[in-house]
Amino acid sequence: MTKTPPKYLRGQIVEVKSAAEIAATLDADGALDGLPFMPEMAAFCGRRLTVHSRVDRTCVEGHGLRRLRETLLLEDTRCDGALHDGCQRNCLIFWKEAWLKPVSDASLEAARDAGAAVAEAAGLVAAPVMRGDLYHCQSTVLAEASDRLPRWNIVGLFGDVARGELSPAGLVAMLARTVVNRARRLAGLPEVGLILGEARAPKRGKLKLAPGEWVRIKTAAEIRKTVGPDGRNRGLTFEPEMAAYLGKRYQVDFPVEKIIHEETGKMIQLSSTVALKDLYCSGACVKNCPRANPLYWREAWLERVEPATV
Repeated sequence: MTKTPPKYLRGQIVEVKSAAEIAATLDADGALDGLPFMPEMAAFCGRRLTVHSRVDRTCVEGHGLRRLRETLLLEDTRCDGALHDGCQRNCLIFWKEAWLKPVSDASLEAARDAGAAVAEAAGLVAAPVMRGDLYHCQSTVLAEASDRLPRWNIVGLFGDVARGELSPAGLVAMLARTVVNRARRLAGLPEVGLILGEARAPKRGKLKLAPGEWVRIKTAAEIRKTVGPDGRNRGLTFEPEMAAYLGKRYQVDFPVEKIIHEETGKMIQLSSTVALKDLYCSGACVKNCPRANPLYWREAWLERVEPATV
């Protein structure tokens, strides 16, 4: 049997359907295949957007890799958390293919009136933001809305290469990293990039950074002084992928003060923590997961520097 090619591919322009069209796809809980259409998504109804990537699999906190079907990520569609009490996870929103339609080159100039689309979307019955005293969003139900995926299934990576979502060199690097990390675990060593320290009660830092300020990410030796034997600073891990940015300069995007915890649905308060501009998880550690979540940085891992000169 011939396999049906994907309906949408990276770089393709799509249009988010109208509120009425989307409402017709949702169940009584405001979801499709278990994935909720969140209230924050209504503002995108009628807009033309570019496909960022397909989501055949995704990492889910506490559950590892999971399989999703007929789901996409679109560029510039991060959840602002406005209707979830200001959650600052800044997640890329998942879009079911049934909520989208293709846009032909001939119709690109016939964009819908944005104001009319937003007004129409106001009547859309989207998923609730709470379940009892816990928050309800795509992140908190992602495990329920996805299927189990074998841990060592790498076939999907070759599909990523074929669609241009992963370079051949990136594939080789990812497979090599997986093999090396497995060998290191068997030898009782931490995975590549994981920095373990000896601090018993590491400080979070007190820089009080503001959006737009410039910082330098400290060196491995300096980071080691700010994390415990588990590689964490007051519960926040210096992720292995973050080691690629050691010693480099970046701008602060925004302070991270509260996020909805994916596993529990509870709002977590943070302090002395920021997101840096353009630094997102690339999925290098989790088989090319496309979620591109922001990396969270304790201020103890950073130092304020003067703005970069041109």
